Amino acid sequence: MTSTSDKDTMDGEKLIIVAEKASVARAIKAVVSAAKANAVVSSVRGHMMEADLPDGYEWGAKHPFEIIKLRKVVDKISDNRVFEQLVKVFSGGGVLVIATDNDSEGELIGYEILQVYRRVTGGEPVVYRMRFNSVDRRELFASLRNLEKGLNMRWVEKARFRQIFDLVTGAAFTRLLTLSTRRLAPVRVISWGSCQTPTLNFVVEREKEIQQFKPQKYWVIEATLRKASGEEFKAATQQIWNRDEAEQVFEKARKAGEAVVTSYTKSEKTLPRPLPMRTDDVLRDLTRITGVSANRLLSMMEELYAEGYISYPRTDTNRYRRGFDFQTPLKAVTAADALRDAKPDKAEPDPRNGSRDDGAHPPIYPVATFRGSGVLMQIWEYIACRFYANAFFDDAVQSTAKAEIGIDGIAFSAEGSSVTKQGYLQVFSYFRPRDKPLPELMVGEKLQIIDVTIREDETKPPPRLTEADLLRLMEKNGIGTDATRASFPQLITERNYAVRAGRFFKPTPLGMALIESLAEADTRLITPETRRLVEDYMAKIERGETSFQESLEQSLSLYEELLRRCSDKIDEISRRLAQHVKPFARKRQRKKKGEPSLMNSNKLNK
Repeated sequence: MTSTSDKDTMDGEKLIIVAEKASVARAIKAVVSAAKANAVVSSVRGHMMEADLPDGYEWGAKHPFEIIKLRKVVDKISDNRVFEQLVKVFSGGGVLVIATDNDSEGELIGYEILQVYRRVTGGEPVVYRMRFNSVDRRELFASLRNLEKGLNMRWVEKARFRQIFDLVTGAAFTRLLTLSTRRLAPVRVISWGSCQTPTLNFVVEREKEIQQFKPQKYWVIEATLRKASGEEFKAATQQIWNRDEAEQVFEKARKAGEAVVTSYTKSEKTLPRPLPMRTDDVLRDLTRITGVSANRLLSMMEELYAEGYISYPRTDTNRYRRGFDFQTPLKAVTAADALRDAKPDKAEPDPRNGSRDDGAHPPIYPVATFRGSGVLMQIWEYIACRFYANAFFDDAVQSTAKAEIGIDGIAFSAEGSSVTKQGYLQVFSYFRPRDKPLPELMVGEKLQIIDVTIREDETKPPPRLTEADLLRLMEKNGIGTDATRASFPQLITERNYAVRAGRFFKPTPLGMALIESLAEADTRLITPETRRLVEDYMAKIERGETSFQESLEQSLSLYEELLRRCSDKIDEISRRLAQHVKPFARKRQRKKKGEPSLMNSNKLNK
């Protein structure tokens, strides 16, 4: 891909610029108008085409084994209004400039636009690409003056691979499970997907740990101690697993006259500034801060991007490249009410950079000051505060202290901590450690015993997974991408495989049955390793290390083997599933009867 000259872009033939969203189109239109460019600006609404199985592959028409052998699918217009609009615009003539989002999914949407353009104009016309990571006027103007020729076909093939793979595997496994279970119970759909199923498995595995956990009682002796200066603090023994022993220790400590400091150490540790923002990191934090689902948060971040308040929110980059413009986000931050009076530690930007660079986007950063309210404001403030903390503030410093104390030969311990240098915590205090200072002590110092208590407790099972936990596990295990991971926690609840219990995910009996029965057929159906291989193929396509067709063939052949393993156990699997879908039958029967549409039953089975 090469850039055109200024004359090519600004003074040549009429341009037809097509953006991915109407709001982005409006921003481009304002720049085109200011530049007096000869251009028409239009937009789509995301994908206007959807991959679908060929005619003759409707529900019940083909065995799932025939579906899994498909290597070619058909594209069907899913947004006729946008399609007709583009045909009309293209019929007026002009050179196509694609201005969709700057990632593989945006490239595929751009390819769909190109297909319509070719239908109207005929042949293989030259097309151009605008690339930008925010709708800031200066960035859009620079992008317009430096158009690239053609699309990044590696990105197109990467996105197309995912689209076809998810459609074919989702359709094959979902139909096998659904049609087999329908023989035993009224069920609309039993959905399977190579991303959603491992995500559900994390929830099920944690639930099993909780169910299998055996609590064990223990006792702790706690003492309230006072220095000669009057400062008080608490110290405690380690866990004591025998009640009689605990009571003996308690009585001995209660009768003691004084306590003596036997050890005291103090140290400092650095609390590093947060790194520049990747999508996954931001969503994990914001689900904790707002309580809103990651999928909804990402949608709201895209809204802030489209309206010009933040940069493109789908990125795996956590380092600023050489030449990054820090002044635009800095102006946005310092104009915000919450940050106007903050006094940065650094006059010039000095970011703490990470090691990741996805090669397409910078980290997320604020572009303009947002003055709204609600969750949108919470999102923008988080992004603004984190940018400011990373680039213009020092690390924080925390002081920690530990003491060992003897009471009539019994070992007690105490520890405390406090922030001694605020640094970035002045503006980014979301997860600030709580101060719990321990008084200054000296070895040999005598302390007055104010009170001694015995506390009975028991060991606790691990907690259920939060959405932040799930997102972290998905990234760690290579499930999905920064652009797709947010959808799967919501999807498993929509499928009745899990429910939210406050902030936590709990599997339903149906979700437990699905995972347990599939695991008996082949654990590769539920564990993340198999999907990770698919993600690796997509990365190799993007790097040009393997072909689209070879990757698709290898991936679908592997899942064909797994489909046969599933089919071998399908009678047992469907019996278990039928037992748990019956409670939902009445609710489902109230819905409109009939087969689920091919589109709706497949597009989320990822």
